[in-house]
Amino acid sequence: MQNGTAFSPLRSKIRMSIKLDPELLPALDILRMAQSGTLLRAERHTPPDGIPAFVTRDGWNELVETHAGNHDAPHMVLLPALEKAVLRIMSHAAEQASSSGEMTPVITLPSDLFPSDPDLVLSFVRDSTHPVACALIGTAAQIENALRGYGTAQDLPN
Repeated sequence: MQNGTAFSPLRSKIRMSIKLDPELLPALDILRMAQSGTLLRAERHTPPDGIPAFVTRDGWNELVETHAGNHDAPHMVLLPALEKAVLRIMSHAAEQASSSGEMTPVITLPSDLFPSDPDLVLSFVRDSTHPVACALIGTAAQIENALRGYGTAQDLPN
């Protein structure tokens, strides 16, 4: 995904597309954060016209505890459901951007995804080593905790 990345989540057979310019997004070392386990993929495969979505480790742990604590393989239960949630979240972002005519790097919306906080944060960032736009999904506290130690203050989404 290069400059001008577009993503087109599906919503009830209506296809909306928005463009994200990775150069305008806050830069984080997404690769290092993923390799360390601070961020986890929120989908098995990124759609060809999509952007990679990540959930924080704290968010994943909360989902496991809430929905799959008794399962031997919680990822088998959670990942398909999380993928559907990500699609809905991204669709909401695309719909909001389409109606307002602009895309903001941080969107807060009401959600029951994480029982610890009714406000979900969707933060668009870019990888600092590649011109790739990514989405971080979690509560404000989860994202703040995940970002500690990565990047500088001006790099962090606000």
